[in-house]
Amino acid sequence: MLRKSTLREIKNSLGRYLAILAIVALGVGFFSGIKVTREAMIKTADEYLADHDFFDYKVVSTLGFKEKDVKALAKESYIGSAEGSVSTDVLYSIDGEADRVLMMHSITDRVNELSLKSGRMPKADDECVVDYRLVDDDAVGQKIVISSENEKDTRKMFKYKEYTITGIVISPYYMNFERGSTSLGSGSVAGFAYINRGGFDTDYFTEIFLGLKDHYSIYSDEYNDLVDATEDKLQTAADKRSDLRYQKIIKDAKEKLSDGQKEYDENYDKYLSEKADAEQKLADSYQKIIDGKNTLAQEKKNLDAKEKELKASKAKVEAGLSKVAAQRKDFEANKQYMTPEQIAQTEAKLSATEKQLNGNLSKINAGLSQIDTGRRKIKEAEAEMPANLRKYNEAKAEADEKFAEAKAKLDDAKKDLDKAKKEIADIKAPDTYVLDRNTNIGYACFESDSNIVDGIAKVFPIFFFLVAALVCMTTMTRMVDEQRTQIGVLKALGYSNGAVIGKYLFYSGSASFIGCVSGFLFGCWLFPLVIWKAYGMMYDFSSSLYYIINGPLAVTSLLVSLLCSMGATIMSCYAEFREVPAQLIRPKSPKDGKRILLERITFLWKKISFLYKVSFRNIFRYKKRFFMMVLGISGCTALLLTGLGVRDSIKNVVDFQYDEIQVYDYSVVFDKEMGTWRQDHFQKEAADYVDDMIFVHEGTADLLTGKTAKSVNLVASDNEHFDQFVKLHNPDGTKLNYPSAGQAVICRKLADEYDLAVGDKITLRDENMKKMELTVSGVCQNFVYNYVYVSPQTCQDQWGYTPEIKSALVNAKDGMDVYASSSKVLNMDHVATVSVNNDLRVRVSNMMKSLDYVILLVCLSAGALAFIVLYNLTNINITERIREIATIKVLGFYPKETSAYVFRENFFLTGISAVVGLLLGKWLHAFVMEQIKVDMLSFDVRISAVSYVLAVVLTFVFAAVVNLAMYYKLEKISMTESLKSIE
Repeated sequence: MLRKSTLREIKNSLGRYLAILAIVALGVGFFSGIKVTREAMIKTADEYLADHDFFDYKVVSTLGFKEKDVKALAKESYIGSAEGSVSTDVLYSIDGEADRVLMMHSITDRVNELSLKSGRMPKADDECVVDYRLVDDDAVGQKIVISSENEKDTRKMFKYKEYTITGIVISPYYMNFERGSTSLGSGSVAGFAYINRGGFDTDYFTEIFLGLKDHYSIYSDEYNDLVDATEDKLQTAADKRSDLRYQKIIKDAKEKLSDGQKEYDENYDKYLSEKADAEQKLADSYQKIIDGKNTLAQEKKNLDAKEKELKASKAKVEAGLSKVAAQRKDFEANKQYMTPEQIAQTEAKLSATEKQLNGNLSKINAGLSQIDTGRRKIKEAEAEMPANLRKYNEAKAEADEKFAEAKAKLDDAKKDLDKAKKEIADIKAPDTYVLDRNTNIGYACFESDSNIVDGIAKVFPIFFFLVAALVCMTTMTRMVDEQRTQIGVLKALGYSNGAVIGKYLFYSGSASFIGCVSGFLFGCWLFPLVIWKAYGMMYDFSSSLYYIINGPLAVTSLLVSLLCSMGATIMSCYAEFREVPAQLIRPKSPKDGKRILLERITFLWKKISFLYKVSFRNIFRYKKRFFMMVLGISGCTALLLTGLGVRDSIKNVVDFQYDEIQVYDYSVVFDKEMGTWRQDHFQKEAADYVDDMIFVHEGTADLLTGKTAKSVNLVASDNEHFDQFVKLHNPDGTKLNYPSAGQAVICRKLADEYDLAVGDKITLRDENMKKMELTVSGVCQNFVYNYVYVSPQTCQDQWGYTPEIKSALVNAKDGMDVYASSSKVLNMDHVATVSVNNDLRVRVSNMMKSLDYVILLVCLSAGALAFIVLYNLTNINITERIREIATIKVLGFYPKETSAYVFRENFFLTGISAVVGLLLGKWLHAFVMEQIKVDMLSFDVRISAVSYVLAVVLTFVFAAVVNLAMYYKLEKISMTESLKSIE
């Protein structure tokens, strides 16, 4: 009988039964769905990373590693796998586009395995696969060209100048859309590419990826404990390998230097010897020329003297011949007077004298002829002298040139040796870094982003569930009170308390059970699915979600659901069972009439119509119903306001960023450092398109926070007009001064996340692992990205160099379209990229759509809860007052008047509940916003006036819809109900 009675009760009050079922399903669905979402996300990521052998450690050394270092680390007892890799950032271009920065990696076989999206993997060393976010599938077949603007050392790392794209891939090393930072180009990496190991022209690895033998779920305490237990051991082993490599490099360098020095000394001795021999030969040749010249001069002098002598002798001989001729003339004249003997003697004497003189003259003439011949020879020799001297000079010049070249080569060799000595002396002991997964941007960001859902799940579902539980308890309490007479009859018929209470426990328990099971299953499917699809815009790694059925959570949800419904039933029945059946059969005595507070305000009470007085009395006299209605409806209003407020807090952050903080139109990134001359030249050239601009350093650095590193945007400027482009101010609007040397201004998100305040110390690290300690001089309002502002002098003092000025903040010419201005600037010399703030505004807004899905889901759930709560409470209210409603119908109330009589109270209670809900929602919104954290964004906790109005309007809309649905139930109430006896 009781079973049939219970089933009949369910059938007759199906609306109430389904309301309990629906509200439990909705509460459990929202609670369990939000709770398991992060777990499902983490499990999905864990499965993906495990399938693709995501690294546990990355070991980096400033000197690199060799294959034997990889093998040595692989032998550590806790290491399961080890593989060396080469990577470097490089300027590249595709199809003649402007140079961008690409992170090139060598393909690894046992770690960070790639997922091929289209095309094929590289087979040849001059082939590559590329980031799917960087290019479309159509890029297969195109070539990546290594830019000549890269430094020589970077170009030497690559075996080829061009690499053909064969496929598009997804890499577990890049889990989200972030691709990292660089000192090249614009300061950010555009994407990644992978090539075969043979595509690099290096004999060392830039890093070693390691996998641990033991495996635990990512982000779990067990995994973190494993990392803590092995990190120091690995650091020691890595330091040892780095030290051995350092010693080997020093030893090899010194041996090479010694061989070079020996070769230099030998060549230098040979140079000196050959130079001395050559100089001696040249000196001998020159001396020979000089000696010949002197000899010719002496011979010429001798010839002149001899000629003079011969000419004098000739004159004497000729004079002698003249004398002999005169004597012969006298002889011929006196010959007749001479004797024959005298004649013969004189003739003989004269002939002998003539013969002697003629012989002497012949000799003199022969001597003079020889002198002419000698002079002719001297003249010929003198004519040859310049040619000989020229040959000597040419030989000397040639020798000088050869020896100068040899000396230059020796000097260069000496410089190289000195340079090598200095380089060896400058080789520092290597810095070795053991980096775990938390240093990977995608891995770290996924944890923080998944914590957004976890943050909402900390309070939102619990509050949601409590509202549902409260209404469920109210429903069952009202039901037991309503069926007090039936309970008395059943007890009078001899049914035990357990049998009677079992009827109501089955009613409430079955509704709760069915609602809990269906809500749990549906919530664990729907909420993770919707949120995962939303986050799919930011993360690359898996299109399919790993669904979680959390047994303990299911049991907890079921127990709480049953406790709320069946517990309320037991408590209500227990209160009734203390009375005897005779008292239960009789209705409860009416409560003593009391005046409400409004009645004591006489002048106001007198002006209120009778029906409104009745409504006010019903509202405030029945406090239990009043508080149940207020708590239930205000909870729904609070949930609606929180959902709308979360949307308000996130949807306008980009507008706040670019309207109140970064007020410039666009930024320019250059491919060259902009020195003073280039800055002046660029400003003159851009004068027709630009109103004003400043040049700054924009890059990235790591903010060191315990064991993890947080990537932040670093801005360094000493321009006095900086505040006209970036307005640094506190969250309360107070202007901040730009930091001086040794100081930094950080954004509010960093301050909140790491509990930093003015006067605290922070540490920044650049890409070369150099650290810089700064004092926080101010905390600025900022919404997009994480910024740290420093002065260039601070970088010079602590990093040892002044950051390159390769960026400019620009305001377009008044009246000129920003895009038109930026396109003109883009075509100017040395301009690499132009980023219009409006583009970033649109881009970030699109990213925020992932959170819009979460918010929409929350609002829809809150709206559904509000509707069910209102329906349930209104249904209970009408059910309790059937005789009263039938009576006022008998008194002649028209249908609209009857509905107004009943629903007027609902609207008043809805209004009061809405006001309470706004106060409760404001607090709940602030609490929820503290739990929501997105890596690149900071939210302003604010709720717009429209959201307040909308939350109230929606609450009233749900109330109106419920009243409309209940209107037909009022119509079905028969006036004969008023004639029924209470007995």
